[in-house]
Amino acid sequence: MAADAEVIVVGLGVGAEFVAGRLAEAGLGVVGIESALVGGECPYWGCVPSKMIIRAANTLAEARRVGKLAGYASVQPDWSIVARRIREEATDDWDDTVAVQRFTRKGGRFVRGRAAVTGSRTVVAGGREFRASRGLVLATGTQPAVPPVDGLAGTPYWTNHGALEAMEAPASLTVAGGGAVGVELAQAFARFGTAVTIVEAADRLLPGEEPEAGELIGEVFRREGIRVLTRARLRRVSHDGRYFTVHLDGAGPVHSERLLVATGRRADLTALGVAAAGIDDTGPFIAVDDHLRAADGV
Repeated sequence: MAADAEVIVVGLGVGAEFVAGRLAEAGLGVVGIESALVGGECPYWGCVPSKMIIRAANTLAEARRVGKLAGYASVQPDWSIVARRIREEATDDWDDTVAVQRFTRKGGRFVRGRAAVTGSRTVVAGGREFRASRGLVLATGTQPAVPPVDGLAGTPYWTNHGALEAMEAPASLTVAGGGAVGVELAQAFARFGTAVTIVEAADRLLPGEEPEAGELIGEVFRREGIRVLTRARLRRVSHDGRYFTVHLDGAGPVHSERLLVATGRRADLTALGVAAAGIDDTGPFIAVDDHLRAADGV
């Protein structure tokens, strides 16, 4: 038997947590479903911890400029300091208890589990079926997109999650992908003393941005000692238990202790069951803006 709710929110990342909380505060019966961490990518792996790393790396870079500008300084990078800050100050060691309580104190019902949309108004999660009388909000976000490169599956490669959870900086790192995530983590690790090679299939870094941006960051990287390989596509990956070997089209193989795959993000609506449930824009979905207007009483 389905448990009734007025609104079911599937996925409780930053935006959806806000929507679900506002609706619950307005008195609607809200069920929030999340299989990972309430709050989503930003507080646990994205905006907050990554900027802790970047801030720390920038401090190291600035300290190295003292000799040219103001006197003398000796710099000794220590990744463990920023790793500890991420665990203790940003993520509660990747525990979302506080975020769950924040939602339930507003009146929402929380369900931990992977959701499947089974009908125009029904969702199954945590072994229970829930039925929405007013609408569903689907906000499951995205996950790292891992390309189907020969040999990659089964190796201990990093996505941004592994990089942000690292307890120490590796001696060497290959970064596959020259977009925003790959670029910022490549520079941060390099400033902590890691020998970094960044690989991008396009003809420049930051291929989604203005050409001048990619050209400029490429020049900055070269000055900072980061090896940049453009027009280089991953062909095959191997791991011998200690080191990765990345074989490329357009360049020779690259060897490193760690491999960070930062080749984009993807949304997996198929796993959510949307297509099988026959959902379209004529169904009981209410736009997020409509939900917020309802919460505001307008």
